[in-house]
Amino acid sequence: MGRSKLPIKKIENTTNRQVTFSKRRYGLIKKAYEIAILCDIDLALIMLSPSGRLSHFSGRKRVEDVIYRYVNLSDRDREWIVPNKEEIQKQIIEMQHQLEKDEEQLR
Repeated sequence: MGRSKLPIKKIENTTNRQVTFSKRRYGLIKKAYEIAILCDIDLALIMLSPSGRLSHFSGRKRVEDVIYRYVNLSDRDREWIVPNKEEIQKQIIEMQHQLEKDEEQLR
């Protein structure tokens, strides 16, 4: 029997939320470690648990060094690193419209 898929929404019960965080934290750190090794990237992962405790992980460099590099990026470079969902959706819609126009011109 397979696992049932849980809906992604806030867990209202504080005890259950803390337990879920504790269980999933290790998996998230493992994935961060794997992508840092596979892709040879600098990575900093900072988490505050529901109870307010700090957890952090970094690949090859200290968390402080990765944050320092990020803070010292230009605003333009930083925008490319952390695009927001609305901007990405807007770009997708614009690209779809352009594709439709191009397809009509080819007909």
